[in-house]
Amino acid sequence: MGKINIRRCQRKNLLPALRLMRTCVNHLRRKTGKEPFRWRISKIPPFFDHLLKTDPNTFYCAISGEKIIGFAGAIIRGKQWYLAYLFVHPRYQNKGLGKKLIQKVWLDSQGMSHGLCTFAFNMQAVGLYSKVGLMPLCNLLWMEIVPDRLKKLKPTGLKIYDTPTRADITWINKLESKIRGYPHPSEWRFWVKNDLYKPHIFKYRGKRVGYSVIGDDYQIAPAGAISNDYLLKVMNETLRVVKPKKGGKVKLWCPTLNINLYRFLIDIGFRASEMEIFMADKPYPDWQRYVPATLAVI
Repeated sequence: MGKINIRRCQRKNLLPALRLMRTCVNHLRRKTGKEPFRWRISKIPPFFDHLLKTDPNTFYCAISGEKIIGFAGAIIRGKQWYLAYLFVHPRYQNKGLGKKLIQKVWLDSQGMSHGLCTFAFNMQAVGLYSKVGLMPLCNLLWMEIVPDRLKKLKPTGLKIYDTPTRADITWINKLESKIRGYPHPSEWRFWVKNDLYKPHIFKYRGKRVGYSVIGDDYQIAPAGAISNDYLLKVMNETLRVVKPKKGGKVKLWCPTLNINLYRFLIDIGFRASEMEIFMADKPYPDWQRYVPATLAVI
């Protein structure tokens, strides 16, 4: 292995990093007998750009010559350290580079938790993360449905508001400190300001009971509520308003610890196509009241 430099990631490195991610993911999928993803990469996704801007000190690239062969990015929200990305080119795997990248982005302090998500079929990664103290705590199922197959949903009595106020966002951040462990206000500022996302607030008899975000790819992520019962109603009402274009699918990550949500989704026509593992050194979030955002932030 030639000389490898590990240095802070810059915006110009993001597109090559994305292409590296595609190479790594599809190599692993082929290796485990799965179809590779068809993933066109022509520009930097706004959310990917957002994460680098919020946490520039914990995004690193491993470079050999002019080529990015490793990439790691972590975000810190309150006392939560979360590994958003870790990818090493297949030719450079099993040589300690992944461990070096983790050490570069790792932060620790009193009371801090550490977490991440990884493919359920990537047992090598599960072993690596276990060595730094992370344990598999919950499986996350990738649930999808074509709208034509979605059973007709009845109104739940919740009122939906598609323009959250500043007071609504303050309420969400307070709720997420309970159901997620710590809020992520920087993400909420991004979702509210970006036209690719549609945040919603849900009320019952004038009282806020939950929220959801619909992305431009028709993924519901995140969603939360004051109780498990209200979370099911929030998901019900969100599914009543999401309108994918022809050929689009509605999708979300369903935590397997939330049996009620899983049964609800299966009963109305959703099917699971992938599974990831959430690993952490402390239990969070409250999966009975929370549906994760993109797995880069949970």
